Amino acid sequence: MEYTLIQWMFFFYIYCFIGWIWECTYCSIVERHLTNRGFMRGPVIPIYGCGTTVMLLVSAPFKDSLVLTFLAGAIGASLLEFITGALMEALFKVRYWDYSHAPLNIHGYVCAGATFVWGVFAVLLTNIIHAPIAYIESLIPMRYEQLIVLVVTMLFAADFSISFKAALDIRDILIRMENIKDEAERMQRRVDVILAVASDEKDKWIDRRQAQLTDMLTSIENVMNSAKDKIALPQSAREELIELRTKAGMLKDRLLQMFSFRDNLNRLIIKGNPGMVSKRFQTSLDELKQYYNQNRKNKNK
Repeated sequence: MEYTLIQWMFFFYIYCFIGWIWECTYCSIVERHLTNRGFMRGPVIPIYGCGTTVMLLVSAPFKDSLVLTFLAGAIGASLLEFITGALMEALFKVRYWDYSHAPLNIHGYVCAGATFVWGVFAVLLTNIIHAPIAYIESLIPMRYEQLIVLVVTMLFAADFSISFKAALDIRDILIRMENIKDEAERMQRRVDVILAVASDEKDKWIDRRQAQLTDMLTSIENVMNSAKDKIALPQSAREELIELRTKAGMLKDRLLQMFSFRDNLNRLIIKGNPGMVSKRFQTSLDELKQYYNQNRKNKNK
């Protein structure tokens, strides 16, 4: 297949759009409500456009053989999916798709089932789907096709830039949430140490006091009553606990701010990718999802 760069870009955008229709239709049926899926906000899902372009390129030499077309498409698209998934997780600290629970998966980025589907789609694409799309494209005058590609490219670039920034914002939120939790855990351990030391000093004081009063044949009840006011934290420990309590309040406020996304696009990314997972920040990611879902329910009431 010998196409110009403009033609390849045209096909890329067409298949991004077709992939978006397929993904949204399938997920809307499964979830029983309309959903806008994908990383970007516009009606495009780039992985479908990239996957389709790769399949067309790698399967072209084998278009006369269904088996070789299947294998070339399956391997090419799966390799692309693996690389894209690994790069996105490394950059955003989140997986936007995860096959970890599927059989015969490779690090959760690809699996045998998805690879098989890519292979089948490669055969359908090469022998059935692409021909009418290529025919329609051939009917468009070159100057109009160039204009269409130029306009769509500008819109695509703007959408991708905004979505990319929003994804980085979510990554930063997750990192800050984990840092806040780590700091809170350190504070909790320090409080436990202070209380443990204070408790130990209290026990020693009681033992000494009991020994003294036993010699004087004083009752145990009087010992404990007289000890009540003296079993207290040292002034330095009190001051540290007050400081830790103040820090805890500040941490709580910072944590609540983490849930207040900087803009609505962050919320839409969470909503449009409910299958997002994160090895390192899964707890914080689940909290973000829970916050968003609860907030949405409250708005719908």
